Amino acid sequence: MVMRMMKKIAVLCVAASASLLWCGCDRKPAAGEKQAAPSGKREEPAEEKGEAAAWRERLDAASAKAAREKGNDREHVKTLNDVAALYAEGLQNGWAHPLDVRSWCDSVAETGSGYSGETVIGAMFLYGTDVKRDAGAAREWFEYGLARPGTQRGNALYMLGMMYFKGDGADQDRNKALELWRKAADEEHPAAMGLLGRAYMEGKLGFDKDPASGRVLLEKAANGGNTPSSVYLGNIYAKGEGVEQDMERAMKWYEQAASAGDARAQYIVGLAYLEGSGVPVDEGKAFNWLRLAAGQDHVNAMLMLSVCYSTGKGTPQDADMAEVWKKKALQLNAEREGSRVPQTEER
Repeated sequence: MVMRMMKKIAVLCVAASASLLWCGCDRKPAAGEKQAAPSGKREEPAEEKGEAAAWRERLDAASAKAAREKGNDREHVKTLNDVAALYAEGLQNGWAHPLDVRSWCDSVAETGSGYSGETVIGAMFLYGTDVKRDAGAAREWFEYGLARPGTQRGNALYMLGMMYFKGDGADQDRNKALELWRKAADEEHPAAMGLLGRAYMEGKLGFDKDPASGRVLLEKAANGGNTPSSVYLGNIYAKGEGVEQDMERAMKWYEQAASAGDARAQYIVGLAYLEGSGVPVDEGKAFNWLRLAAGQDHVNAMLMLSVCYSTGKGTPQDADMAEVWKKKALQLNAEREGSRVPQTEER
């Protein structure tokens, strides 16, 4: 159901922070969003029928599987995420009592694994994963997760910061948002460190420009897996912004992001190997990186791949393949322009 929920949470955090400094971020909660609040008095349960009974069977099966998977960290986290998703579904449909859900979160936390059921459930409500989006409920579950000692708090702190910054599920309070992001960065949350690092580099979010502090945070974020921070570091070293220009160091960061699957970085690295910018010319490597980026629908990479096929750079000449990639690029670009989603380059 939610096979890679923890990774997905991290990816969503990255996506949110990458655009935060350059957008208004003023999305308000939709009218009528209800809150599956983790509070209330328990009432005697009625006999479950129909969808509720089917949900209970799925929950019991997932819970039993989670109990069997103890000791296998990867599989255990996956099955815990499945249970959390079912509890979120139950909360939203009135099939689960919040106190029962909190009891399950308690039992998981007592294992000492650091897994926060409250944070995972909160993220499901925040992003509408397998449930209807409910920002108010998300905030309450994040806050319950933060009240628990011994669990990994970075995700909850970071996402709550986003909510306060936007006024999404909470009254807008940008000072509160910064406080939460600082706490998340103190817990070495990669997206939070990357966000604050960019703010220091650019003097945004109320920060004075401080390239040295910004670079430290960005490097920690990049080494923690935040690929936008790797790309950002590549950009500042390539352009000499706040640092001495150094194409070799720029390429180190670009290649780190490219190896992590970032299409922009793959395109930049491909061009660098074609041109010998910060690295020796290597048309074979250039072709391979451009092909990876093109495979992720990066329009300019598709066009450069067409050029490679047309000229025989890094691959045997193939006019038919050159035309295929050129047509794909033009069609995709037309579709994006039609839906007003232009692609920009960061180089």
